[in-house]
Amino acid sequence: MLARPHFQKLVEQVRLLPPLASAIVYPCDRESLQLAMSGAFAGYLAPVLVGPEARIRDIADKSGLDISRLPVVDTTDQPRAASIRAVELAREGSVAALIKGSLGKHDLLAPVVAVKSGLRTQTRLSHAYFLDLPGRDRGYLLADAQLNISPDLAAKRDIVLNTIGLAHALGLVEPRVALLAALDAPASAFPSTTDAIELKAMAKKGVFERAVIDGPLTPDGALSADAALAYGSASEVAGQADALIAPTMEAAIMVLRTLIAFNRSLVAGIVLGAKVPIVAPGHQDSLETRMASCVLAGLLVRPAGDNATRQSASSHGATPEPNPFVAA
Repeated sequence: MLARPHFQKLVEQVRLLPPLASAIVYPCDRESLQLAMSGAFAGYLAPVLVGPEARIRDIADKSGLDISRLPVVDTTDQPRAASIRAVELAREGSVAALIKGSLGKHDLLAPVVAVKSGLRTQTRLSHAYFLDLPGRDRGYLLADAQLNISPDLAAKRDIVLNTIGLAHALGLVEPRVALLAALDAPASAFPSTTDAIELKAMAKKGVFERAVIDGPLTPDGALSADAALAYGSASEVAGQADALIAPTMEAAIMVLRTLIAFNRSLVAGIVLGAKVPIVAPGHQDSLETRMASCVLAGLLVRPAGDNATRQSASSHGATPEPNPFVAA
């Protein structure tokens, strides 16, 4: 079994929490049902299957899965109907997270950002990955490789806010956030550099709380202390970044694929910016990846007092207990 040291620290935290009440939305495939059963068995999830009950049970029977102990909320056999019902359950407080089953991302997220959904916040939805890269001294967050294709400055502000919130939930008291760009100095030919300057100015005005933000930084300058030294960077983020904010979805995907190309990294993702965390795995994602994403969701909804206690301990040098949609 591959070592996942940085992710394992998150698992140790989740094991101290109650199972996460989650709606598995339209779980009409074996992978979604397996996730529900595995998450319940591991104690991470208290899953509710939301979708056409007859079809769900038929798929379970054909897959050799015993879902008799899992509650099912019956809906018509339409993905959007299941998503709307799951949103209602979240609004009512019956579940604290949404997990995508075999429906498309649009069918899952469109009801979330609807005006009367009750799940919208003041920030738009964004996505972040947690990466556990072999041989690195920390895990990394990377945003946004899933939802915001070419974000403007306002969208980038929301992406940064959401990602910092995730970093805090994972136990980072003051995460170091790198605003990635093609160059490490402003250049009119590269809007990513000037946007980074604007975001850094926002940080100085207090827009982003409890984070150290710097940019523009190139990916190598953000991740490698040697590269930062070679560039003569005096930034406290350079070479020490915890979170990477890419300027576009294309850039984020390229950074992601480059980082995981030569090793078997663990990459887990979460949709941020709604009142509940949303796990939206791809069809190709392994059970390990899906479970890891659910761990992120569990940490996002942990009791605020528990997180504050851990952050306070960390800030005093104590070792903590182991433990494409815009909301317009």
